[in-house]
Amino acid sequence: MIFGRPQNLVLAAVTGVFNVIVLVLAALVPPIVIPAVVVGAVNLALAAIIAVVAYQPPTLLPGDTFTVQTPKGQPNYETTVAEPPRADAPPVVAGGG
Repeated sequence: MIFGRPQNLVLAAVTGVFNVIVLVLAALVPPIVIPAVVVGAVNLALAAIIAVVAYQPPTLLPGDTFTVQTPKGQPNYETTVAEPPRADAPPVVAGGG
């Protein structure tokens, strides 16, 4: 996710904006002609960068607190990541209730 949005939406937005720029350049007088191979290569490069950024694995560091989501109707739990080799603290009900 990038800026809280799924990767496919970010990719579509970036591709759309890039292609609008290419169309505007082609509509100028005299037109600025960009070869299709270059447009495709830039789109592919942008897609690769977005994929690398969006699909980074989540990381938790010692001292980070996280919430364990449970099914609806059950309380969520919070726990804190411990320094290895210690075990994490037992989860407690989120919100102290």
